[in-house]
Formats: sequence, structure tokens, C-alpha cells
Amino acid sequence: MAERVVARHLQEAGVSGEQLALLSLIPTVEPITPTALAAEMGVPLTTLADALRRLDARGELERSPNPADQRSHLITLSREGRARLESVEPPLRKATAELSAELQLPATEVERALDDLHGALRTSSSRVVRHS
Repeated sequence: MAERVVARHLQEAGVSGEQLALLSLIPTVEPITPTALAAEMGVPLTTLADALRRLDARGELERSPNPADQRSHLITLSREGRARLESVEPPLRKATAELSAELQLPATEVERALDDLHGALRTSSSRVVRHS
């Protein structure tokens, strides 16, 4: 249910959960290859490639040659990507406030619980991908 509340607020901002995940993760690991990013996210490379194409079409990524492997490239967020990530903060704050009111918990506890849930799901999904 919490995911639906967050998804609704993100939809109003024109961002999907998938896009938010990428926009949030890339700055913490950049520059990164698509293969390494797929492993970090715990998704197949083909799935990630589609998501990266959508961000790239919006001008939210920058690609540069990979000096360690000329067959691949490195990804970073562009200025547009960083601006889009910043634009999602107000809708996320609204979602947190809505959940906080519904659960009758302080917003910091809701944020911590959502972060913990996200981390657990990420760990779980990366185990599934590695074992497949």
C-alpha cells in the first residue's frame, strides 16, 4: 500500500518508480558501466538497457568511453537528469507526509521504514538475479 501511495505521487510528477530508482542510484555510483549498474540494481542487463534508453531519450544521461574497456561506456547523470531527480523531492515529501499521517508515525520513521524496505527488496532481488 505504501508503494501505491508513493507511485501515485511520482506519477503526478511524471516519474516512474523505475526511473526514480535509476536517477537516485546513478549519482551514488557514477561513472558506471551498464553491466555494473545492472548488477548493482539486481536486474538483467536487457531490462536495464531499456530503462537507460528511456532516460537517454529525455537527455538525462551522459555516456563517455570506458578507458578500461573500449567495448563499453560509462554512464553519468546529465544536468537534466539531476534536475529531474531534484524535481521528485517535493512529491516524495508529500507521499511521506501522507503515509506518516495515515500510520500516525513521525515522517522520519516512515522514511526510515521505506529505506529499510527498499534495501531489503534490493538485496533480495539481487540474490534472485545472481542465482538465476
